[in-house]
Amino acid sequence: MKKLLLAVSFTFLASLTTFAQTSTGGGRQAQPEFATFESETLKATFISNGDLEATLGSGDQPVDAVHTIKCAKACTIQADGWIEAGAESNAFNEVALCFYVDGSLVNGTCYYSGEIPADGSYVQAASSIVAPGLAAGSHKVQMHLYTFYGAYVGYYNINYRVYKP
Repeated sequence: MKKLLLAVSFTFLASLTTFAQTSTGGGRQAQPEFATFESETLKATFISNGDLEATLGSGDQPVDAVHTIKCAKACTIQADGWIEAGAESNAFNEVALCFYVDGSLVNGTCYYSGEIPADGSYVQAASSIVAPGLAAGSHKVQMHLYTFYGAYVGYYNINYRVYKP
């Protein structure tokens, strides 16, 4: 009797596990797949910062200068950016950071950090964006800010980190 009860219990548990793995309604969601999750070694950090004190127009606008980073071998470049932005507008004005490598937008998009307050105060927009699998050689990097209606930009700090696989 104990063997039968044990066998039925295992069968029941196995069927629940199979249902949980194949069920599409409710319950557990599948974990997202990431392109890579490997150990990389930090080779260099470049810091770009300043007090821009300028009003940028709407859309995608550069914040810092174009910088050249050299990779002796294939590399990954990560940009961590913090940008102080404000606007005097009553309109909804989202802010996003955009990372460019060799003139192309990394991952084909800008990453939204929030909304600029309509009362004239400031928000600190921040994002960390990774450009993996870059070929050996020189790469031009730059951070941009995207807004719907433009923004006043004060202090910014952007850390460009170079990693090797």
